[in-house]
Amino acid sequence: MLIPTLLIMASAVSILSTDLYTPSLPHLQAVFHTNAGRVQLTITLNLVAYALAQLFYGPLSDRIGRRPVLLAGMAGFALASAGCAAANSIDTFILARVLQGLTACAEAVVAYAVIRELYDQAGAVRILAAYGMAIALAPAIGPIVGGYMHVWFGWRSNFVLLTGLIILVTLLIWRYLPETLQQPDRGALRARRLLGGYLALLLDGPFMTYTLIMSLVLGGLFATLAAFPFLFIERLAVPTEQYGYYYAAIVSAFFLGSLAANRMAGRMGSDPLLAAGLVLCAVGGVTILVLVAAGLETPVTITATQCFFGLGLGLVFAAAPVRAFDVCRTGHGYAAAMLGALPMAAGGLGTFCIALSHDGSAWPIAILLTVTTLSATALYLTVQPWRVVQPNPKSV
Repeated sequence: MLIPTLLIMASAVSILSTDLYTPSLPHLQAVFHTNAGRVQLTITLNLVAYALAQLFYGPLSDRIGRRPVLLAGMAGFALASAGCAAANSIDTFILARVLQGLTACAEAVVAYAVIRELYDQAGAVRILAAYGMAIALAPAIGPIVGGYMHVWFGWRSNFVLLTGLIILVTLLIWRYLPETLQQPDRGALRARRLLGGYLALLLDGPFMTYTLIMSLVLGGLFATLAAFPFLFIERLAVPTEQYGYYYAAIVSAFFLGSLAANRMAGRMGSDPLLAAGLVLCAVGGVTILVLVAAGLETPVTITATQCFFGLGLGLVFAAAPVRAFDVCRTGHGYAAAMLGALPMAAGGLGTFCIALSHDGSAWPIAILLTVTTLSATALYLTVQPWRVVQPNPKSV
C-alpha cells in the first residue's frame, strides 16, 4: 500500500490548494479592493490551468515516466504556493493561482495511470474508493483549518502552511516512489501523436460518456466551492471560522459514498455503483432547488441536501474512472490526462458561471446543481455505455 499512500498524500495536498483558503474568499474583496467575481476567478482560472496542463502531463509521463513528472510538478507547485502567499494585488494573486493549477495537476495524471496499471478492475475500484476516502479528508479539514488560520493569522498563512506541506510531500515522494512505467513511449510527445491520441478519445463514445459524467458532477462540486463561502458567510451570517464545519459535513458524505464503493467492489459491478451514485447526485441537485424555491434555505437545510450529492459523488468518483479506462482504445497516459482535464475544465466552467451569475442568493448554485446532475443522469441513460466493451490496451 506504499504507492497508493504516497499518491494519496500528493493528491490531498493538491486538493488543499483549492479549498484551504475558501473561508477567506469573501474577505479578499476588501483586501484587494475588488469584487466577488474577480475573487472567484482565483478558483476558475486555477481549475482551467489545472485542466489544460494535464493534456501535456499525460503524454509526458508516457515518454519520461511517472516519477519525474510528479516530482517536477510538485516542486513547481511549492514555488507557486509561495507566490500566492506573497501576492500584493488581485492580479498577482490570480497569476500565482494559475501557476498553482499548471503544476499541481501532475499528481492527478500520475495517480490515475499508476493505479489502473497496477490493479485489475475490482482492485482498482477498491483503491480508488480508498483514494477517494482519504483525499476526502483534505476538503473536509481544509476549510475548517483555513477558517481558523484566517482568523488567527490572516489569509496569507494558509498559503505558507500549504507551501510547507508541499515541500514535505515532495521529499517523501523523491525518497520512496519508484518508477512504475514499464516501457517509455518515445513517440508520445510528437504533435501528430498527441492530436491523434486525443482525437481518438474524443471520438470514443463510451469513454467520453464516462468522462463527461464525471465532468458534470465535479463541475457542480467546484461550483459549490466558489458559491458556498459567499452564501454561508455573507448571506446566512455564518462566522468565517465555522463555515468549514458545514462543508465538512458534505465532504463526510462523499467519504461515506467512497467507503460504500470500497465495500461493494467485487460484489457489485462498477456500472450499478455508478448508476446509484448518479441517482443520489440528482436527488441533491433537485432538493436544493426545491428548498430555495420554498424559501427554506438555511445553513443546515442546504448542507442536508448536499449530503445526498456528496454521497453520490463518492460512488461516481470510484466507478466512472475505472469504467472509462476499461473501454478506452488508447494508452493510459492519454486517458488519465483526459480524465483529469475535462472534469477540471468543467469545474472551471461551473465556477465561472457562478461568478457571472453571483447575486448573493442561493438561486445560481441551486439551478446549476440541478442542471448538471440531471444532465449526467440523462447522458448515462441515453448512451448506455455499459453495453459496449472495448479492449483496454496497456500502451499506445
